[in-house]
Amino acid sequence: MKKLAKVTPILFLLIFATWSSAAINVHTYLEQAASTKSSSSTTHTEQSINTQDHVWHWKHSDNGISLEVKIRGQVGFTDDYSDITTISDGGSIVIIDERGGMSRKFEAKPTAAGIQRNYSVNGAIHQFDREGSTWLAKVLDDTVRQGGYDAKPRVQRILKQSGPSGVLQEISRLKGDYVKRIYFDELIENGNLDDQQIRQVLHQGAAEIHSDYEKAQLLIKMSEGHVTNESQRTIYLEGVNNIHSDYEKGRTLGALLKKGNLSRENMLFALRAVKNVSSDYERAQLLIKIADGFTLDESARTAYLEAVASLKSAYEKGRVFSSFLKKGRVDKKDVLFVLKNAPGIDSDYEKASLLIKTSEGTLDEPARVAYVEAVATIKSDYEKGRALSAFVKKGEPAKDTLLLAVKSAANISSDYEKAQFLIKVAGAGSNDEAVRSAVVDAARSIRSDYERGRVLSAVIK
Repeated sequence: MKKLAKVTPILFLLIFATWSSAAINVHTYLEQAASTKSSSSTTHTEQSINTQDHVWHWKHSDNGISLEVKIRGQVGFTDDYSDITTISDGGSIVIIDERGGMSRKFEAKPTAAGIQRNYSVNGAIHQFDREGSTWLAKVLDDTVRQGGYDAKPRVQRILKQSGPSGVLQEISRLKGDYVKRIYFDELIENGNLDDQQIRQVLHQGAAEIHSDYEKAQLLIKMSEGHVTNESQRTIYLEGVNNIHSDYEKGRTLGALLKKGNLSRENMLFALRAVKNVSSDYERAQLLIKIADGFTLDESARTAYLEAVASLKSAYEKGRVFSSFLKKGRVDKKDVLFVLKNAPGIDSDYEKASLLIKTSEGTLDEPARVAYVEAVATIKSDYEKGRALSAFVKKGEPAKDTLLLAVKSAANISSDYEKAQFLIKVAGAGSNDEAVRSAVVDAARSIRSDYERGRVLSAVIK
């Protein structure tokens, strides 16, 4: 035990030092380790790309193969990236390749006489022969197509030579979601894409990029100004449905919703996508965006309701319904929509708070009835009293509604809470004999002589 206690702080310092070193990098991309099973073995792939102080550093490991490329300064290549043509002053390129029990190292730097190359195999200096040139060409191709080196200038060259279709074809040959996304980004920025090409980017990006994060990044970039018609939005939403992460799906849907102008069909599509978000928080955030930015027709309301009803969290469900009531102009049907679904909130506090929120507006008769019916589903005497009291405060409730409210109050077990509410009803319906009679009948269920007396005194006034 003593020995372990001494080792643990050392391990902590090592972990902290490793984390600190990574945290100061200007840009670090780490593609999460992915495991895929083949017929004979399990393949484990890890990749990292790090750029700092004019040094580009790529590490790649794949089932026992380890490749590391470090480029300082600017390095130029032949058009097919099979060889090195130039290296800037003070620059260099170092390649370390270990695979199949063989270790190779290649170094190149500029000199007055040209590019100096050093090549070794298994630690011994080796002539850079035809076999070495073939190996270097393969590594450089991997550096570009898998590591993403020289990506932006390369996209520019391909655009000039072959246009957007040439870049899209090259993207299909690339390896790695991060690299593909860089190429897509450059194509979007500089390709002057037409409608068909935008749709192709959306289709190809969704099909070829597997990382949720990288796919979301691409879609969000597209949403900023390149998704402008219904057919493009439909493909965009299809891509969103291929994202598994609730957070990333929420980000991409939110970006599209922010732009507005969704057709009825695409709104229904978006609502179905929202329903597939398993996180209550992420789903609520999206539903609130929809409530704030769109007017829903009957079919969209039904889909919206299904999405809200699937929320498990009473808090999130209350938040979503409350967003309906914060709109500048709330239709009567919106209020009724909220009230009829309030009973589905299982938290008495959240339910009462939502009902009180609805009572701040003007409620018509159907809404008043729905309000009282929702109150009846509250178990807490205190919360039920709060909701009923807020209801009676507003204007002059109709006789039938007051009678319904008194009937609901009969289920309040607390003498104090029941008396408090009945006193308010007595004041609101003081001129109606039927209401006064109902209050007196309800007062008989109060066990406390004191509380019963308070109610009867209010009726007599």
